[in-house]
Amino acid sequence: MDSKNQTSSRFKRWTVLIIVAIVMMMGYVFWDIVSPLSTQLKAPIAEGGMNWTSAEYGFYAGSYSIFNIFLLMLFFGGIILDKCGIRFTGIMATGVMLLGSFINYYALTRISPNDCVDLSFTLFGLIPEHIKLQVLIAALGFGLFGMGCDITGITVSKVVTKWFKGHELASAMGIQVAMARLGTASALSFSPLIAMNFGLSAPILVGAFMLLIGFVLFLIYIFMDKDFDRNKRIVSLEANDESFRFRDFVKVLQNPGFWMIAILCVFFYSSIRPFMKFATDLLINKYGVEGVTAGWIVSALPYATIILTPLFGSIYDRIGKGATLMLIGCVLVTICHICLLLPFVTSTWFATVIMIILGIAFSLVPSAMWPSVPKIVPLKQLGTAYSIIYYIQNLGLMLVPMWVGDVIGQNTTSDGHVDFTMPMMIFVGFGVVAIFISSILLIMDKKKHYGLEDANIIK
Repeated sequence: MDSKNQTSSRFKRWTVLIIVAIVMMMGYVFWDIVSPLSTQLKAPIAEGGMNWTSAEYGFYAGSYSIFNIFLLMLFFGGIILDKCGIRFTGIMATGVMLLGSFINYYALTRISPNDCVDLSFTLFGLIPEHIKLQVLIAALGFGLFGMGCDITGITVSKVVTKWFKGHELASAMGIQVAMARLGTASALSFSPLIAMNFGLSAPILVGAFMLLIGFVLFLIYIFMDKDFDRNKRIVSLEANDESFRFRDFVKVLQNPGFWMIAILCVFFYSSIRPFMKFATDLLINKYGVEGVTAGWIVSALPYATIILTPLFGSIYDRIGKGATLMLIGCVLVTICHICLLLPFVTSTWFATVIMIILGIAFSLVPSAMWPSVPKIVPLKQLGTAYSIIYYIQNLGLMLVPMWVGDVIGQNTTSDGHVDFTMPMMIFVGFGVVAIFISSILLIMDKKKHYGLEDANIIK
């Protein structure tokens, strides 16, 4: 390939990265748009709140994963991706995200928080038996959004692998993750301000508009994807003789390296993402921080990842040491949770520093973990592999917020003060297990030669 074609190819693949990264960023905006509003949602109706209980909020936060887990939608999403291709799956997934956001907005604006229903099925007590209809419908919308968001996530991962394999794959995935964290940080930073000025439902409407932008952007990407396949003079990677077959599903399940990545993913993300759902409450109750300020402090976590994730990805591309980066990240997460657990430390500056260090850890692991999957799993199985990883991750993202919400309810005094000792011990436990799994992965890489410690760029 001559230098002109190389320049054109480089420009196109980085343009594609920007487009799909923004699509995912919009998803993460909506995912965390309610997180800093938990205290306001639990406030009495007379004070402008919705009178949600801790258990109801925990159920809502965990409902993101309900359809992915109980209807096996991530499994089906991965198979659809490998069978029907990136273009069809992406439009379907971004459309479902958009639909879920509208249902969520409808619940908070059209259904009274005074209307309640009694449920016979409570998922072993994790779903409140007596629950507001508003929470139930909002959870339905959030669950549909979660189904679309995670299928979009595996689709975007395959898009980046398709365009960047043999090039700056970890850097590209690092930038994509950084853009997602920018979405999270923006939601945590500005959602309380929007709610303060325009009401509790306004942030959700803003989030829905962001998802509409993401849907339009993926429509634009479709034309670039068609051009990519046409220029390569091949049939789409998802439809040629290298396409997915059911036996590939079995091969993925028989891959021990894949399982180490999947198990590490669920325990690492369970120590971070659910924590962020309750971190604002932690700062308000333990550190005495005002609500808007607490949202800004928590946003330091994802803001720290915006620069660091591409940086660590670039290190992985050029130097390697992917398994080592994952281990270091897991150790940092665990140390940070232990520090937040200490009852005698209540300084605001200390909590802010811990959030920044958590942001470093939150950069280290994803920047190395997601680009490591294509080293272990062939491209034709990649959609299925990512879908299984996301499915296992969703078990944590659904059950942990419900569990922690229930534990917080049990540790809340009559005046509304929460003792966060037990919830933080749960997050410490997840971090310890993540350290153990990442250590095994490092040892396994040396024995099986996956190449996780090798550089990604092929010279």
